[in-house]
Amino acid sequence: MYKKGTAIELQFASNRVNDAAGDPYWIDLDADEARALLAQLQAYFSTPRDDTAPPRIINLTGPETAVEDAATRAVSRSRASAARSSAHADSGTGAGASPAEADVALLDGASPAVEGDAPRQWVCVICGWVYDEAAGIPEDGIAPGTRWEDIPDDWRCPLCDVGKDDFALVEF
Repeated sequence: MYKKGTAIELQFASNRVNDAAGDPYWIDLDADEARALLAQLQAYFSTPRDDTAPPRIINLTGPETAVEDAATRAVSRSRASAARSSAHADSGTGAGASPAEADVALLDGASPAVEGDAPRQWVCVICGWVYDEAAGIPEDGIAPGTRWEDIPDDWRCPLCDVGKDDFALVEF
């Protein structure tokens, strides 16, 4: 979880934290991870950033170091969405998608098909805050009944300040 003004967010699995998990915490990087991290940090800080810009996400959870920022993720999602739309148009109904493809689509941020206009709830995977479409967020100017898709892409979690990418649909 990060706060406003955060420039870098390091994401890593809990098993990467030092064995004697005390204070201070640390993780070990191999030479390739350290080089990739250094290159990304130098590139990121070589241009001025606004304090309200989303942080650079550095993901150290996979076998390789995956480094990306919000713009890169948005472009990737946009391309995946366009590919899904094209596949949907080609198949006529889109009913031929396998369950695995549907899961990938959900992980890419796509909304599942919803029967009727039933309000849904989205939970922040970082802090657990829940956005309820039925209630909206009047204090943020989001009226009750506002669908998740209609919330601006630059909206931030009111509790921990992460973006919409860090929310997941939950079924109660």
